[in-house]
Amino acid sequence: MTADVLSFTVAFGVLASFVVAGFALLFTEMRALDRKFDELRRDLAEEFRAQRAEVLAQTNARAAAIAAARS
Repeated sequence: MTADVLSFTVAFGVLASFVVAGFALLFTEMRALDRKFDELRRDLAEEFRAQRAEVLAQTNARAAAIAAARS
């Protein structure tokens, strides 16, 4: 092999290894981000469930107050 071909081969090998490492890092970060979104979805679902229960309790209290005022 000539020096030019050898240096090109080495440079290409280094570049290819950086690309593979970059994709591995990107995949790892995407998985971590996906886990965070899953946690956020669960937290929001719980919060919305609590809000619905609170609104229902307030609505029932107001309905009871209106019914009591009419009686």
